[in-house]
Amino acid sequence: MTAERKEQGSTRQSILQLLRRNGEMTALGLSECLNVGAVGIRQHLALLERDGLVRIAGLRRSIGRPSHLYMLTPEAEARFPKRYDRLALEMLAYLHEISGPESIDQVLTRRRSVLAHELSPFITGKNRTEQVAALASILAEQGYMCEWREEPDGSYLIFEFNCPIDCVARRHAQLCAQELRLYQELLGAPVVQECTIAQGSHCCRYRVSA
Repeated sequence: MTAERKEQGSTRQSILQLLRRNGEMTALGLSECLNVGAVGIRQHLALLERDGLVRIAGLRRSIGRPSHLYMLTPEAEARFPKRYDRLALEMLAYLHEISGPESIDQVLTRRRSVLAHELSPFITGKNRTEQVAALASILAEQGYMCEWREEPDGSYLIFEFNCPIDCVARRHAQLCAQELRLYQELLGAPVVQECTIAQGSHCCRYRVSA
């Protein structure tokens, strides 16, 4: 990466940080804060808007020409540090401390039941191929980088190349077990969990019986 591209990336990150701090800002306000020309700032804003990270929130009317107000989109939140994994681990640890290990199983079982209720309308009434495709699509939307394929023997393989709850699953194997049961319930077929990211594999792989 050239020094110029690094500088451009740094400027756009600074714009995101200023909008995060201030909520809404004009191009002129950003220009003054960053010591970058207004034309350059507008070019950066156009790129950030194209990438879905910034949007126009309205107009600021003052003396002279009205100015657009810019703000972050929900998608931009991913650019800022989050500690959801730590919070989840702490809550489960407190639950274990207060109510014992069986309480974690009860919570995860309840979570599986809710997910099954929410997802079953997208799965039921379809043939097996359509069911697997629908489940893989749902998982992909949830960040699992999911793919699937049909095997020569009529079985199906579901691959998850990312685990959004990996940090928690490595500490609480019940999550992987509950995921397996959820897929079995949704598909109404035997499913074997052949490997998982939490156990050190590069992916989670499930085999669905024909």
